[in-house]
Amino acid sequence: MSVDFDINDALKHYMSDPAAIHTPEADSILVDCENDPESLGDNGTINAVLNPIVDAVAENPDAITRSAHFDSLQFLLKCAPISSSPVLLSFPPSSSSAPETLRRLSSSTSGTPEDPRSPLLQRACANARHRPHQSKLFSRSRYTSFLSPHALSKIFDLITSGLAAEADVIHHDLESDEQELIAHHKQLLEIYGFLLQWTIAAVETKAAEKSSATIPARGRGKPKSKKDAAGKDSSWDSSSQLETALNTMCKVLKLKLGKIFLTTSERDTFIGLLTRPAYMVLESEQRVKNTSIRMHVFKVLCIAVKHHGHGYGASSSPVRRRVPC
Repeated sequence: MSVDFDINDALKHYMSDPAAIHTPEADSILVDCENDPESLGDNGTINAVLNPIVDAVAENPDAITRSAHFDSLQFLLKCAPISSSPVLLSFPPSSSSAPETLRRLSSSTSGTPEDPRSPLLQRACANARHRPHQSKLFSRSRYTSFLSPHALSKIFDLITSGLAAEADVIHHDLESDEQELIAHHKQLLEIYGFLLQWTIAAVETKAAEKSSATIPARGRGKPKSKKDAAGKDSSWDSSSQLETALNTMCKVLKLKLGKIFLTTSERDTFIGLLTRPAYMVLESEQRVKNTSIRMHVFKVLCIAVKHHGHGYGASSSPVRRRVPC
């Protein structure tokens, strides 16, 4: 069965509270974990769900539209908080402030811009705590990650490679003027863009947690044991995967998206799925210090501005009026 996906509805629920998104078609293995969150740490359990999805998407990127695959991925992503608050991406840098943010970051990498949104985020977190009880897993996953780095890394690769493959197919079909496939490609781009935004938010939250928990060793401190050195979080560096994702985003932005998204609001909503995570990466001091990642992010934003009017008319879509970018 194919998923009934509407990007504006998906964004509305995602920006309100990702943990509350319904995933009725998720794999039964995952559903069994709802009242036993720690069981998601078993890589065997995760692989039993993800491997068939990986194989299906590798064969054909259209496989992401199967309800069971889409809901299983959403279920897993709900098991990881995004930016310590379920609503941080609801308030990305406004289009008017974005150029100033880029100028500051390109001239200095010593820090991150002050975030004026914290009182609003605190109120949003307070509201989230008063939401109706769902399950043990999703009540806690807003603040505690039950998704292992292994699972998050696998999802990141899956979404990125699927989007890259779909971009190749779209390029071929646009060159061949296959008009009857336009609506299908539009839905696939929106699904992959939505999942990629969510995945990057979870990855950046995990990276921020790892960065804040890392204390540089000085002098002759006690050496780490092998067990400590091989900790489950310390073994995964998402930098290379993030660069691959940013490259894929550039690849998508270079497509003739005007032939797929026929209205300005549709185009702007989709472009926001790619630019919003880019701004989030720029808010990380550690990421900005990485020259390669910083340049990849700038490239994403520059292509969005040059070819798709990002910034100009950024509030034209219904979602953007609520969520300026």
